[in-house]
Amino acid sequence: MKRPALISGFTAKLRDDKGLETIVYAVLLAAALAIFLASGGASCGGSRGGKEAETETAASCPSERELEARLEAILSKIGGAGEVRVMITYETGAELVTAEDSSRTASEGGSSESTKPALVSNGGAQSPVVLRENMPRIRGAIVVAEGARDVSVLIKLQNAAVTVLGTEPSRVSVFPMDK
Repeated sequence: MKRPALISGFTAKLRDDKGLETIVYAVLLAAALAIFLASGGASCGGSRGGKEAETETAASCPSERELEARLEAILSKIGGAGEVRVMITYETGAELVTAEDSSRTASEGGSSESTKPALVSNGGAQSPVVLRENMPRIRGAIVVAEGARDVSVLIKLQNAAVTVLGTEPSRVSVFPMDK
């Protein structure tokens, strides 16, 4: 398939002019980042870095203990559940996914590409551009509830916990609370 002359000319100029190549890559990266953020692609949070990222992440991504407390509060509202305690264990911690700047250098032997985190200045300090924060992977959860002696309440509690945690039923155990 033959390329049109305009595209061939542009790619030849791009190969010869490293400054232009860097600008094109920066524009493509910015466009991809804008599309990603506009589409709500972030798993949890998603910001431009700095204090804004900390605030958004804190608001939209509950800490591990906050997740347990929120789950306890909602499960205790299920009819017949009574007092509820929750413990969640994790396979991994939270993971920040940052944008990267890549640069390509050409030499006689070929070309090499290197990447480094994309940084944004915020009041003199530089911080990485955070694309999203992935929540930790859940290993399992234990739910202890006063009303779990009733099988129908136990099933409701397990189903609710599985739904909230996004895990398999085999990873959520529900037990009656000792009085």
